[in-house]
Amino acid sequence: AQPTEPVMPAAPTPIAVPDLPVVKTTELEGGLLVEDMKIGEGYEVAEHGAVVALYHGTLKDGGKEFDSAFRRGEPIAFPLDGVIPGWQKGVPGMKVGGIRRLTIPAAMAYGERGAGSDIPPNADLIFIIQLVDALQVKDTVVGTGEAAGQQCVAVTAFKMTDAEGKVVEEATAANPYIWIPGEYQAIQFGLPGMKVGGKRTLIVPKEMNQTPPQVGSSRPNDIPVTMEIELIAVRNLGPRG
Repeated sequence: AQPTEPVMPAAPTPIAVPDLPVVKTTELEGGLLVEDMKIGEGYEVAEHGAVVALYHGTLKDGGKEFDSAFRRGEPIAFPLDGVIPGWQKGVPGMKVGGIRRLTIPAAMAYGERGAGSDIPPNADLIFIIQLVDALQVKDTVVGTGEAAGQQCVAVTAFKMTDAEGKVVEEATAANPYIWIPGEYQAIQFGLPGMKVGGKRTLIVPKEMNQTPPQVGSSRPNDIPVTMEIELIAVRNLGPRG
């Protein structure tokens, strides 16, 4: 028998960049211009949130494209605390399903240094952002102990359920789970600020339900899940968020 050739996944198809009339314009502190082309109807992103987004970035001067998740055909999952100030200030308030254009002054982007060969020093930037999904965070019990930082080892009890409510993984307070930095995006993005003794619910988009293969977990990837978490102990390894 002939050996079976591995089947490579199909490359994502580029997505057209939205070009819609502006329905709402807001100018924020620092000259950040926010133009909503579509008001979303889903979950509203708060400061320090984590999102799944398509985006298209161009230089304001000349319109040269320097980065585009639309062109790559796949949304990206990331925390707002990890991006430029123009995104940190300009994305909160968006609702899932919304489309927004940000015109970001250089001081709220990459400033005098620029970024690589595509973004020169002192460049104002324009981003078109489509909010595909977001990590939903709700505290059901506010703890009184130490708060989890951006980089921490966390000891938790938790229950993870799928969209049908089936339990796919859990750990009890008597036999808790220890999360290490970088192990799981939803914990990395959704735990900061939670205090020991607290309980928090995370509604996790499928794009943030990813476990690196080296972790060796059997939890299912690429499906939306809900996590009910109790923070038992935390050891912060870096600055607190």
